[in-house]
Amino acid sequence: MTKRKATRRRGPAKARARRAKPPVRAVRPKKRLVVGTVLCGTVAVVCTAAALLWRARRTQDAEQPQRAAAPDVLPEQSPSDESAESAAPVPQAPAEPALSPEEWDRALRQEQMAVARELIAALPDDSNAAFLMGMAALEQGDVDLATQHLQRALTLQPNRADACDHLGRTALLQGDYDKAAAMFQKALEIDPGAAGAYFRLGKALLFLRRHKEAIEALEKDIELTPQPGESHCLLGEAYLQLQEYEEARDHYEAAIRIKPDFTKAYYGLATACARLGLEEQSRQCRAKFKELEAEDRRAGRHWRRVLDPLQGTRESVAHTHTDIGRVYRARGDVDRARRLWEKAASLDPNNIVCRLELATLYLQQQRPLDALRLHRELTRIDPNNGVSHYFIGTISAQLHRFDDAEAAYKKVIEVAPERADGYRALAQLYLQTDRDPGQACGLAARAIQREPSALNYSVLAAACDRSGDRAGALAALEQAIKLEPGNDRYRAMYDSIKRRQ
Repeated sequence: MTKRKATRRRGPAKARARRAKPPVRAVRPKKRLVVGTVLCGTVAVVCTAAALLWRARRTQDAEQPQRAAAPDVLPEQSPSDESAESAAPVPQAPAEPALSPEEWDRALRQEQMAVARELIAALPDDSNAAFLMGMAALEQGDVDLATQHLQRALTLQPNRADACDHLGRTALLQGDYDKAAAMFQKALEIDPGAAGAYFRLGKALLFLRRHKEAIEALEKDIELTPQPGESHCLLGEAYLQLQEYEEARDHYEAAIRIKPDFTKAYYGLATACARLGLEEQSRQCRAKFKELEAEDRRAGRHWRRVLDPLQGTRESVAHTHTDIGRVYRARGDVDRARRLWEKAASLDPNNIVCRLELATLYLQQQRPLDALRLHRELTRIDPNNGVSHYFIGTISAQLHRFDDAEAAYKKVIEVAPERADGYRALAQLYLQTDRDPGQACGLAARAIQREPSALNYSVLAAACDRSGDRAGALAALEQAIKLEPGNDRYRAMYDSIKRRQ
């Protein structure tokens, strides 16, 4: 179990498949030209939100098969449909069989490998299938099997930076530092922005005592990483080995500024200060190191007491099911993808990605209530998830739950005040429901301040027109037409308002 835990995928290094969307279905025309123009803007807004959804994903495969985005048109339903929402819940964690935790853990890991092998059998020459088989093996600590399938994925698709990166990681685990450095360098040739690859390259080069190259790689990681405490610490170690003690001290101090409880950095700083003859500072750093080391030991004992290996396995299997489901979805096997995502959601109550996938699929299948429930779960997991708040607003508006929609759009503005989406959507809602047009004007103007797009100007024009400000409406439409001269809808709206002047 220890070996398996050590190789579990972490953070942004998880490779995930990219997703794209086909054209979205058009919104049904409304009786009033102005309102119809505003509502047609929903397409662009949903596309924007879908783009945000994609960025929420971790490191992704540049060549993964593509998937569709959710349609922005939902079947008209009334508030009386609320009873249906509670009648078909998304599957929750199933009652575990009468097995011991160890037996249940083993059964789940067998399921994880079975699902991965089933994918390989169905798609023997698919790079994504080989890659995910390798990742499933890596989750279980089988480094040799992982290496075999990751290499197969790279053979099938030579430009996979993620496969190179994980082959480098497996080589690091096995102590093959030459191979690790070569694979990290290849990953960076393919994708110079590969998350963490420069740090891992620096670590491999440092093991090889190629200090100058390691320093160059780690300095590059510092340029790319928001909180590069680990790289500063490793740079301190490199400069210590080169006997450049002032540089070593500076980097250890930088690491501690980023991470004040960085135990290893205090040890390195104490050593660098001692080499520089700064005995008092060295003594203080050594004392701090011993204090933090004792805390780390206590924390380690506590972690071992509270560790739930079964929960770790549930999360791991949920990740595998989510990724494999996306491959099936890209291949058109929607039912199999849905079953895998629902199982992932039942295993891991905090898995964001499987819920995003399911919500998108449910919208495509005209199941807005199920999609709404999932986005509410996502806001429970992450209250600052602006994308899910946005979709809650959009779906609620389509279901005529206008108070819920208003609250959701206001939440979008609260958690993402720098984006135009929330302001525009709330303005559109007020126009759709014949609420205060003056407030809609203000919201549209704030959207334009953040994004002076043709769509936002058209919303402002509609709000001005509704308020009786024909001149303001025409001025806003002139800007929209200037930005999108080929948009016939804006020209028709302009002509309609001009005739009523």
